[in-house]
Amino acid sequence: MATRACVLLLLIGACAARDCIELTLSDKSILSEGIFNGTVLKIAANNDSYVESEKVSILDLWDRFPRIVVPTNGTSEQCRRETRLFLDGLDRLELWALKMFDATAKPPAGILSGNANQYGDFDECLGIDGAVRGKYCLASLQINLGDVGHEHLDYLIHSGHYIRSNVTDMGHRVPRYSSLLWGVCIPSSCSSFDLEEELSQKLSGLGISVRVQNTMCTVKNFKRPYSFGKTLSITFFLAIILLLSLGTIMDDGKEGATNFEKLLNAFSLKRNVRKIIDLTDSPSNVKGVDAIRGVNAFALLLAHKSMAMAHSPYINKTSFSAVFGMPWAVVGRSAIVYTDSFLYLSGFLNANNLLQELERKGTIDLKNKLIARWFRLFPLFLSLMLFCTYILPDINNGPQWNLVVEEHSRVCEKNMWKSFLFIHNYFGFEEMCLTHTHQIGMDMQLYVATLPLMIILWKFRSLGWTLLASIAVGSTLLRYLAIHWYDISMFVYYGISVQKLLDAARYSYILPTHRATIYLIGVAMAYFMRTRKSYVKLNDNQVRLLWATCCGLAAFTIVSPYEMGLEGYRYDPYPAALFAAFAPVLWGLFMCLTHWAICNDYAGIGTLFVEWKVIKLFNKVAYAFYLTQFPIFFYNVGVQRHAEYYTPLLLVYIPEMLAILVISTLATLAIEMPFNQVYRIYFGKSQTKLKNQ
Repeated sequence: MATRACVLLLLIGACAARDCIELTLSDKSILSEGIFNGTVLKIAANNDSYVESEKVSILDLWDRFPRIVVPTNGTSEQCRRETRLFLDGLDRLELWALKMFDATAKPPAGILSGNANQYGDFDECLGIDGAVRGKYCLASLQINLGDVGHEHLDYLIHSGHYIRSNVTDMGHRVPRYSSLLWGVCIPSSCSSFDLEEELSQKLSGLGISVRVQNTMCTVKNFKRPYSFGKTLSITFFLAIILLLSLGTIMDDGKEGATNFEKLLNAFSLKRNVRKIIDLTDSPSNVKGVDAIRGVNAFALLLAHKSMAMAHSPYINKTSFSAVFGMPWAVVGRSAIVYTDSFLYLSGFLNANNLLQELERKGTIDLKNKLIARWFRLFPLFLSLMLFCTYILPDINNGPQWNLVVEEHSRVCEKNMWKSFLFIHNYFGFEEMCLTHTHQIGMDMQLYVATLPLMIILWKFRSLGWTLLASIAVGSTLLRYLAIHWYDISMFVYYGISVQKLLDAARYSYILPTHRATIYLIGVAMAYFMRTRKSYVKLNDNQVRLLWATCCGLAAFTIVSPYEMGLEGYRYDPYPAALFAAFAPVLWGLFMCLTHWAICNDYAGIGTLFVEWKVIKLFNKVAYAFYLTQFPIFFYNVGVQRHAEYYTPLLLVYIPEMLAILVISTLATLAIEMPFNQVYRIYFGKSQTKLKNQ
């Protein structure tokens, strides 16, 4: 027991005795020498020698770690006075002072298992209302033990450096994985600057840097300043509720005679529920689209969830890193191919719809198509932006609420206008409202570019194909060059830094110029299937060969960069550039062959899945499902009060999945479907399903 206690004191600073220990670390094992009483820790190099300057007194580390953290030299007189009241109250064992002390985080057991993020007690701190009111602040600590020879300890404390970060990185969407979060309860009159100065003074000697943002401090019953945007948002949602109520109550099952009656019918929940459960196929539907969308939506959901999970504290966070450092985790790290699937589908459906119009009219009504696209994408997008910006911040609170909800709200309020114009994907994740909606921006821009391209392809086929191929090749070249120019990667390799993730997004991932290849593959596939006789009779062996080729292409595209996802990987731009350049091409070829096989009834036993009614039903809420998942993920991150035990099953946390399904269904019924019908009432000239536009 004494041996274990000494090891624990050595590694995490939890000291309970007055002796020190001697521990020699080698590259092969954390414990390579015996433990002796009355000595000092020594870190050995490869030759088993050690440097005297690397000796660390465990008792000194523990003694200097602050037990009581309040700003004794605050910038305001009231802060200094309340600090003295707290210290005096603590000496007298007054309950409110004990609660303030108790609510501040303490060094726990299990730091070397990843239990380094300590929130303290958020609710206990905010509940203090005695001689002093409590203010909860979440400080970010940056610890670097590798510089003094403690590489393995540094590795364990930071949970394997799954994602490398520092305290200055954006943290509201991409996690500051390497920064430790430490909850502190201080008097409400003290500022974040006061706390940062106090912590920096006490921890600087231990090699720990500190950052405490004002936005990361919370007091009870905080009153937000008046916002005209909030008034507009409340008015907007009240108007929606009023229309839904009137439409549902006044719906008599008959078609409206006037536009106003049709408008009310559009917001009838009874009518919309009947439509959403009507699973009969439209004549314009293309076989296989629902199945492809459903599979990739679920895969992308899990990839997004894994990123959200990296924000959360776990008592065994090293297990989280270990799991995502296994070879099979390449399935999640190659998440870009799942977004490529949606670009393929978008290109295919857009081109297919435009070709239908060209076959009927010989031209394209550009104005009508742009309005239709706007009504298809914007109303639900706008509703979610308004809700996350002005409504969601007031709903709840928590240790990370200010970071993942409040900070995101401020970013949205400042940059929402870019999303209104569908240009938000050109400004990087740091300045983007709802970062996952970059896909919507790209989709709209690619759609606009498709309009003249399809006219050229229809009227001047050779020129059109030359133009299409040239753009696809140019986009591939841009991806390859971007990797070399900026040392980035489209594959989330093990140990990637937050800054490299943001650079990858800014310089390639969210740019339509760099993602156009697979979109154009979808366009080409739609043209091929509509203008050519695409059916080819295959025997059983040929069908098996076809599906083996599809599986081989998919597996190779996803698995080929698996070494980049293993622990200890060192970044190399060449394989990263090859993956970025050619993964969309190979994945696009896989999508084309799979889609062709399904459309020509070569799915075999997979036909049951392709025609599964659940898949068809999900397809009707897929857009809302994509939009709502991130707000729900980060709502749960924001309200989380304590560390939990990590298990891979948390990736498919059933209550959370059900919440996403329910909320996305309600959003579809209350906003997406009504506004689609509004377009048909006031702008549409036919009853063609807008889902395929």
